[in-house]
Amino acid sequence: MFPLNLYFKSKSKIKTLFLIDILHMKDINASYGFKNGDAVIKQLKVIIKALLKNEINNMLMDTFGVKIVGKVVRHHSDVFSVTFYDNLSETSILKIRDIITKKLITHQFKVFNPEIQININTTIGCSKSSSKDLIIYAEKALYNAKQNFEFFVFFDSNLYKNESSSKSLIELIQYNIENKKVEPYFQAICCNKEDKTVKYEALMRLFDKDGNMLLPGAFLEKAKSYRLYVQLMQILINKVFDIIILHKIHANINLEYNDIINPLISDNIIARIQQEDIGKYLTIEILESERIQNFDIINEFIYKVKEYGVSIAIDDFGTGFSNYEYILKLNVDYLKIDGSLIQKIDEDIYMNLIKSIVMFCGKQNIKIVAEYVSDLKIQRYVKSLGIDYSQGYYIQKPISIEQIVGERSEG
Repeated sequence: MFPLNLYFKSKSKIKTLFLIDILHMKDINASYGFKNGDAVIKQLKVIIKALLKNEINNMLMDTFGVKIVGKVVRHHSDVFSVTFYDNLSETSILKIRDIITKKLITHQFKVFNPEIQININTTIGCSKSSSKDLIIYAEKALYNAKQNFEFFVFFDSNLYKNESSSKSLIELIQYNIENKKVEPYFQAICCNKEDKTVKYEALMRLFDKDGNMLLPGAFLEKAKSYRLYVQLMQILINKVFDIIILHKIHANINLEYNDIINPLISDNIIARIQQEDIGKYLTIEILESERIQNFDIINEFIYKVKEYGVSIAIDDFGTGFSNYEYILKLNVDYLKIDGSLIQKIDEDIYMNLIKSIVMFCGKQNIKIVAEYVSDLKIQRYVKSLGIDYSQGYYIQKPISIEQIVGERSEG
């Protein structure tokens, strides 16, 4: 890693920091050897220095009228940091991004075999702040870029300014863990042929000391950052299993790839379905299937739980990098069409896309669930396409198990 420090006089205490990561550096080393990998990094250092001296310097001279001094230092293997001692505008940041990206994408890197030249891909994270934690903000931007397959992400450090609020949220998460306040709320999934609820998706809810509910958007990412997420999931899953045993309801739980490869979660799931004989009541929804790195591990988990009658669903299908290959690689029973498509089901282009999903799943004997069915109009479209199940606020908002039991009693 080469930190590139670009100094120019400014009264502003705000600094702008870029982190540039060479993607798949391990593959380059594995394919061409470490000697060639080091050669690529040295060439990259030369390229960045040239960009600072010429294009970037000229662009910033035109903007600020100040000459820039650049300094290159080796720090890590495949990440570069570029620090500007000024509060650069969004326009300047994007221009620097474009200068760097265009050059690196098009450059042919030489290896010791004169007949071979290679290209590299990079991801860039950027932030600006007067805080000593600027590097943390830029690293968060870089992490988010890599996780979401983006080539550039800017992280607004103002999101971290309210440290007291952040601290309070962490304390609230810890309070829920220590006091087992994590609760599943259940959203009904309706069978469209029978027009009745046949199962529920379990959704995590936290509560403050006054009993006010927190939705996942308020706490989930923070829980992951502070390594409290696994404890939340353990409590949630065990409570869902306890409810299944007591009330014999069919429930869905959501698992990410990282949940499945974490033995604290996956081993507990397998142990409990073995001991309690509850597999036939359980569906596991696999989230963000496009991020699965090792299908063998996931299929091994699926095979184990299916031995006990558990069903498998792919969640949020139809957006991002979702494609049919992931369905074919996994032994799934259900596919849940993402709500962003269902909400636009009355538009021809989305209608045709949903039709193709329905046709494909019909041939593979996979049942389909439409998410985000928010009104009667959407539900009628869903039924007209022969989609098996519907879920959303039109069917039912998430409710507590006590409310479900009450509804059963009334029925």
